[in-house]
Amino acid sequence: MSKTPYEIRLELLKMANEILATPVFQSRDAKLQEYHSKITDANRETLAFPTLPDFPSSTDIVAKAEELKKFVDQA
Repeated sequence: MSKTPYEIRLELLKMANEILATPVFQSRDAKLQEYHSKITDANRETLAFPTLPDFPSSTDIVAKAEELKKFVDQA
């Protein structure tokens, strides 16, 4: 059974979100692990919490989905 255009667009949005969010999750996880490995009771007040990268915006996700759609539409 073929998919409707709405289903295809939804899948492209999900794929775009995954492509953009995966590196962010990995970076945030790495920074948090590094922070927690360095922290002790003695330096808890002096060790700055790391700046974590932001997750992709809706605009970023839609732009990536449009990029994926252009690739899929190539004949």
